[in-house]
Amino acid sequence: MKIAQVNKYYYDRAGAENYMLRLSEILENKGHIVAPFSMHHSENLPTPWSKYFVSDMHTERGPAKGFKKISQFTRALWSLEAYKKMSAFLTDFQPDIVHIHNIYTQLSPSVLAACRRFNIPVVMTVHDYALVSANYALWSGDQPLDWHRLGVLRTAKTRFIKNSFSATLALAIVQKIHYHFKLFDRYIDYYLPVTNFQKKILQDYEFPSKKMMVRYPFFDFGDFKPAAKKDNFVLFIGRLEKYKGPQVVLSAAKELPNIKFKIAGSGNYEKELKKMAAGLKNVEFLGWVNGRRKIKLLQKATVVVMSSLWYEPSGIVIFEAMLSGAVPFVSNIGGMPEVVGKNNKDLIFSAGDYKQLAKKINNLMRDKEKINKLSKKMRKRAVEIGDTEMHLQDIM
Repeated sequence: MKIAQVNKYYYDRAGAENYMLRLSEILENKGHIVAPFSMHHSENLPTPWSKYFVSDMHTERGPAKGFKKISQFTRALWSLEAYKKMSAFLTDFQPDIVHIHNIYTQLSPSVLAACRRFNIPVVMTVHDYALVSANYALWSGDQPLDWHRLGVLRTAKTRFIKNSFSATLALAIVQKIHYHFKLFDRYIDYYLPVTNFQKKILQDYEFPSKKMMVRYPFFDFGDFKPAAKKDNFVLFIGRLEKYKGPQVVLSAAKELPNIKFKIAGSGNYEKELKKMAAGLKNVEFLGWVNGRRKIKLLQKATVVVMSSLWYEPSGIVIFEAMLSGAVPFVSNIGGMPEVVGKNNKDLIFSAGDYKQLAKKINNLMRDKEKINKLSKKMRKRAVEIGDTEMHLQDIM
C-alpha cells in the first residue's frame, strides 16, 4: 500500500513528528511505500519528496507585521500554494491513503481539499486540541481553559500564540471559520484521537462519533525493558514549562528530603525552577535527555511523575515509563488517568496537589513488594494498549 504522511514539520520536533516518523519507519519495514508532504525547514530530514514541500513559514520569531501578517493570516485560512503542491504531490505519488497529522497554520485545510479532488481517503491522528481552539493546549497561562467556553476574544486574551493578543486573535478567527464551514470535517474520513478524553472534547464540538476511533500511541516494546536493578529515585522528564507541572514535583521533593528526585528536560521555566530548588540536596537537574540516555534513565527510575496541569491528551512519557518498569504517578486531568487505568487510584493525584503527591510517593518508596507488583502490572497494561500490530490494523 502507498501511504502519504502529511505534517507541517518533517523532523523529530515534538510528539506529533516523533509519532509520524516512527510510524513511517514501521510501515516501510512491513513493505508499504511511504512518502511525506510537509513544509520546507532547515532541520527537515532529507527526502526526494521535498520538491513538493510548501515554502517555509516562520512562526517562532514573534508576531508578524504589515503585509507579512496578512499573508500569514490568508495562508493559515486557506493556502493556495499548499493546495497546488499537494495536488502535484498526489499526482506523482498516487497514494492509496493519506494520513494527516498537524497541518494547522502552515499547510491549512486546503491539502484536504486536494485529497478530495483525487478521491483519496483521509485519516487524521488528533495530537492536540487545535480542531476546537487556536489555543491548542487549552491553557490560560496558569490554569486549564473551560473547553465549553472558547470564544474568539476569550481565546485571544490567553495570548497563547507567540505571547501576543493579536496573533492569538488572528488564529482564533481562522479556527472559527474552519470550524463553522467544516473545512476539516467535510474532508476527513476518520479521526484517531489518542484517548477517550480527547474524543469527548471533539464530540462536545459535534465532530461525529461514527468517524472516530481511539488509538493509543504505539511502541516498540524491545526498546523499553525494565532494568534488573532500580536506583531508587523519582523522575520528572519533559519540557520545563509551567503547564507541565515540574514545580509540583519540586514542591513534593521539599516534603521528602530523604528521597532522590531527578528533573530531566529544558524549557522557559528552567531558571525559575532552579531558583525554587536552591538548597534542596535531594534534587538534581539533568538537562535535556533523549535516545539511549533517556531510555536508561527511565529504566533506572523507581517512579516517574507526570504532573501536568493542562489537559494532557495521553502523555508519551507515561507509556515509556510503564514499559521501562517504572511506577507512574499522574495528575487527574486530561487523558493521563485513562492511560494508567482509572481504577488504579493510588497512582493518580489531584492536579497541583504536591502534598498528596508526596504522600503517595513516600508510601510507595517504603514498600518494595508493592513497587515490584505495580511495576509488572503497569508494564503489562502498556503492552496491551500500546500494541503496534493493533495500531496498524486500525489506522489502515
